[in-house]
Amino acid sequence: MAIGIVATGSYLPDHIVTNDDLARTVETSDAWVTSRTGIRRRRRAHAEQTTSDLGHRAALAALRDHDIAAEQLDALVVATSSPDQIQPSTACNLHARMGLTQIPAFDVGAVCSGFIYATAAAAGLMNTFSQYSHVMVVGCEAYSRVLDYQDRGTCVFFGDGAGAAVLGKLPDGYGILGCDLMADSTQLDVVGIPAGGALEPTSERTVRERRHYFRMDGRRVWDFATQAVPQVVKGALASAGLDVGDVDLLITHQANARLIEECADRCGVPMDRVPMTVDRYGNTAAASVPITLDEAAAAGRLRRGDVVVLAAVGGGMTAGALVMRWY
Repeated sequence: MAIGIVATGSYLPDHIVTNDDLARTVETSDAWVTSRTGIRRRRRAHAEQTTSDLGHRAALAALRDHDIAAEQLDALVVATSSPDQIQPSTACNLHARMGLTQIPAFDVGAVCSGFIYATAAAAGLMNTFSQYSHVMVVGCEAYSRVLDYQDRGTCVFFGDGAGAAVLGKLPDGYGILGCDLMADSTQLDVVGIPAGGALEPTSERTVRERRHYFRMDGRRVWDFATQAVPQVVKGALASAGLDVGDVDLLITHQANARLIEECADRCGVPMDRVPMTVDRYGNTAAASVPITLDEAAAAGRLRRGDVVVLAAVGGGMTAGALVMRWY
């Protein structure tokens, strides 16, 4: 039997933040943001909602999609770069919210590539140890809690949300066929939150200098992504014995509409095969791939036998792609 995605789910908070809303507090405009990013609005978690709250909603939606009970899950893997707290893991917080038994739960940290890495880790667990038949993978983010709303170079991009998938056993020939993961640690400084960890513990200075907020060098992200996405997509296809012409759908990290278009062009995949949600939800980091996958499934864009590629880049810098034959 093969391993693949048997169910998907997603959740977006109902609080919508438009470009005009942001323009009231930061020097920007709807025209500026839309022309450069393609983003028109994004969702923001309510004050009482945490990252694991968003993940919980998405996980429940995925369970309903497959008509599977939480008690049937054998493990829980969470991808996030805006965790509920430094420790314990957001996976354990979500584990508690779901009322799960003593199944393993752990976080995967690869920033926006997190869902790809987490799915690869979950599939590896299932392929190696027979007791894992159903594994839940959740990408969930509450970036509104770590953004500097004085920095228009970051705050206009991101939104909050969660997406989830259940991995299960499928007939041979379906499911995950190939994978390619990579990291380039020479670019550690491109994306990140400088303070709050062991490297730079919280102090009056770090708070005063706003070093607990997310920072990003947009130009270097663009340069890395436009090289790394084609690399991992073609690498994953090669590992599956396929090529770009076999791809029915490319679901990529929703960082920026212009970046998605450039990466698709460099991969050789036409845009009518590349779903986009970034215009409505912004960059939801590790949640963006599963959210977009769930919307594609709900819209009937995934048919049995389709070759689907999931791809993302993230801080670190990291990148990854998975090739699946949809069931």
